[in-house]
Amino acid sequence: MDAILGFINANMVVIGFIWGLICKYWPKMSGFPNALIPYATALVTLLTGLAGPATAHAGILGINIGGHTFFGSILGAGWTAIQSALLYEIFARHPLEAMGAKKA
Repeated sequence: MDAILGFINANMVVIGFIWGLICKYWPKMSGFPNALIPYATALVTLLTGLAGPATAHAGILGINIGGHTFFGSILGAGWTAIQSALLYEIFARHPLEAMGAKKA
């Protein structure tokens, strides 16, 4: 289980990017508000960061919970959500629209 959570947490920027693409362009997910995509990414990142294997530098910021710092995990989750959103906005949105992809 730790290996799966560690893999998810290590690749959360890409997973959040793909999640955003699915929510924006797959018609079955059209009911999910686009404004909530970064918050969902941050929440999943936070949960996998807290439930997954502890990092070697945990304990620098905030309260240590099972080898994880809660405040540091929140900051990391927010930064991951920002990176995923920027990946979409800067590199993917314009090429997708130029190819004719329609938002759901």
